[in-house]
Amino acid sequence: MEREKRYRAHMRNMEALETSFEVASRSCKEAIRHGDEHEIVALTRTCALLLGATLEDRLMTIISSPDFPESSEQRVMNERTVLDMWNQVLIEAFAVRYKVPRSKVPSALPYTSAAYFAGMKSVIDDWMEPLINTRNCLAHGQWIVAFNEQRNGVNQDRTKRLNALTLWHLRLQKNMLKHLERLIFDLTVTQYAFERDFDRHWANLKAAQIRISADKSKEWELLLQRRHQRGKAHTRRNYRRLIDAGLI
Repeated sequence: MEREKRYRAHMRNMEALETSFEVASRSCKEAIRHGDEHEIVALTRTCALLLGATLEDRLMTIISSPDFPESSEQRVMNERTVLDMWNQVLIEAFAVRYKVPRSKVPSALPYTSAAYFAGMKSVIDDWMEPLINTRNCLAHGQWIVAFNEQRNGVNQDRTKRLNALTLWHLRLQKNMLKHLERLIFDLTVTQYAFERDFDRHWANLKAAQIRISADKSKEWELLLQRRHQRGKAHTRRNYRRLIDAGLI
């Protein structure tokens, strides 16, 4: 498939993934409001699977874009894992933007640019790898208990990560992905917007990271449930008023 058609196909996939995530997310919020634990678990894991797929398709969209060099796309595709591919995207983008050899990224970058690189790489390494691993577990049917690579024993860390999944965290991670993608877009496409807008995108990205670390997911879920209960009470009161008034 020629590159332009491949890019358009990835964009169509991305739109479908975005819609699917939002549909599953809304259903999950509704399950949280009703306190339906079985549905919460099922839908949260569905959202995690969709976010992991989005992570990969966003990568494919970036590297098949007309603004990303075709030779760089081939080098990214030669990497073994999705995490390695994201890291190679970063190397390729900085090498092109600052006109330094790929082998000299980040050592040959100007000081500020090297700091940009280090910050973006830390985001990829710190939060993408767990999400990719979780996506792989779910894609292999490991929705409750995660196994090791040989699938002959339980992987306690991966199982713990599965059990810790919440919609609140996943929505924040999706927000982080949006800002990271924007930084890479500015890096590869624009002349000045990367440096000009870096602090704004970085602040938004770090704000999402801080909220994830603070872990207010339980408070958020309780808030959804309380609002739901208040809505039910309001509906009951209105219903009684209509009966009293002889309207129903």
